[in-house]
Amino acid sequence: MIKSCFILESGGNEKRVFPFYQKLTIGRHSSNDVILADRMVSKRHAAVGRVKGRIVVKDLGSRNGTFVNGERVEKTILASGDRLKVGSAVLRFFREEERGKTDLDGSATTSGGVQKLGEYLIEAGIVDEFTLLRVLGEEEKSQTIDQMLLDTGILDDLNIAKSLAKQLKVPFVRLKELEIPQEVTSLVPVGVAKSHLLMPVRVSDGKLVVAMANPLDSDAIQAIRLVTRMKIEVAVAPRQDILEAFVRAYPVEFLDQVLQGAPDEDEVTIDL
Repeated sequence: MIKSCFILESGGNEKRVFPFYQKLTIGRHSSNDVILADRMVSKRHAAVGRVKGRIVVKDLGSRNGTFVNGERVEKTILASGDRLKVGSAVLRFFREEERGKTDLDGSATTSGGVQKLGEYLIEAGIVDEFTLLRVLGEEEKSQTIDQMLLDTGILDDLNIAKSLAKQLKVPFVRLKELEIPQEVTSLVPVGVAKSHLLMPVRVSDGKLVVAMANPLDSDAIQAIRLVTRMKIEVAVAPRQDILEAFVRAYPVEFLDQVLQGAPDEDEVTIDL
């Protein structure tokens, strides 16, 4: 689940959500995590990072400056709801950990992180209230806001994985391009792999390399350690790559699910 993110409110052709994990760079060059095609934006304009638990934005010597809530800054701490202006673009910062504090309209809020993120998305015009209520409704609890944003194209599965790998400085892999040996997939039961959305990739130097959609899931890493009794090296892969790899790696188990009519939340297609 997204815990921190930037919502692009203006300065782009469409509104976007940029998840934030450890470090994020903003600028005109294609090497940045947030790329802004604006001549007022420097090639490497600003960086955001975690410093002792706080989220700090730093201007990287840009020509036109970095602004937070209308004030030009060299370096400052960001709070949930702050507006970061770079060139003509405005990015609203959201941080789930800030709960029970004053909301954007000045009223106190006791809602959880999911509801607060939904409020920001509504205010930014990314989703409407009806869509959000449907996602959070009793009959739709299996769907997360993250998945809703992926389904609508506001978040991109591939780019999320690349950005996450870059920010956490862990390898990025495309499972579509890999042939995973059966002796490797047999190390992890299909139930464990599917419940934690991960895929064993290879054994290297006595370590099991595991591709995950969420490498920050410490419970999943611990579960793999207990099952395999091996040291684990984490890589990041797009969620859809992992879902498709399940079918290739565990075909018998997935065929049994289909024949038995077992519900499968992550539906995939099998060629028979």
